Amino acid sequence: MRNSAAKAVFDYCKEHNDGFLIAGDAGYGVWDDFQKELKEQYINTGINEQATIGLAAGMALSGHKVFYYNIIPFVIMRCYEQVRLDICYQNLPVILIGIGSGITYAPAGMTHYSVEDITIAKSMPGLSIISPSDPVQVQKALDYAIKSENPTYIRISRSGEPTLFKDDIDITKPIYLKEGKDKAIIFHGSIVDEVLKASKELEEVAVISMPMISPLDNDEVSKILKDHDKVFVVEEHFSDGGLGSILSDLAMEHEIDTKIKKIGIKNDYIHQIGNCEYLRQELNIDYRSIISEVQNG
Repeated sequence: MRNSAAKAVFDYCKEHNDGFLIAGDAGYGVWDDFQKELKEQYINTGINEQATIGLAAGMALSGHKVFYYNIIPFVIMRCYEQVRLDICYQNLPVILIGIGSGITYAPAGMTHYSVEDITIAKSMPGLSIISPSDPVQVQKALDYAIKSENPTYIRISRSGEPTLFKDDIDITKPIYLKEGKDKAIIFHGSIVDEVLKASKELEEVAVISMPMISPLDNDEVSKILKDHDKVFVVEEHFSDGGLGSILSDLAMEHEIDTKIKKIGIKNDYIHQIGNCEYLRQELNIDYRSIISEVQNG
């Protein structure tokens, strides 16, 4: 997914002189071609996140299309106040690309994990939030963000993910991977591989990708909730404050009588150390845990 994002940014900036990439001392190897061919449109601000957001906002106010790339803690967390006031308060169409969604930076530890970033991003009105699951969704997310007149936050995992979706998908709407009857799994982001493994043993369960976290297509999402008696929201994110909480709020607001079960990470600091596969098992978001929750839920 990271390479897909890099290609989309490179292609835009190659065709548009107003495009600028800001990389905060991150993405070595990913941006080599960009630096060689478009060096005048590449800025490395170093370890200086708050000032970087101010720079991005100023450039956007000057009419530039700005892409800011870094690992998620340095895109949406350390510089929260600047994103909130400099970008979102002024509704500037800056594109924030965060790498390392969920625990995909395992075993680097809690400093590198991004398991509360959706909660943080959702607190800023007007900020679109997209959590793609494959390279095609990343490309569609960048297409959406480039056309948008509002700020956009795109959270992606690291690299090596397979292509799952067709080029004709609409990133703003839920996407069915498998039809089902009474039960449905809704997911987003890097947990897709665990969901697909689980779905092989859950034959009658619908599987739905929902990359657009905010704003939701309320009509489409409401229809999904109404069409299924039980919905399981699987995400590599804290259970409280993620997509599961957003859908629960929507169901309550629209008086939709659907049981929503959140399968995510307990809202607690992660002290275990290990690779992503190990941590998913420890945190009960691996495919076996998903199967158990859906079958018994």
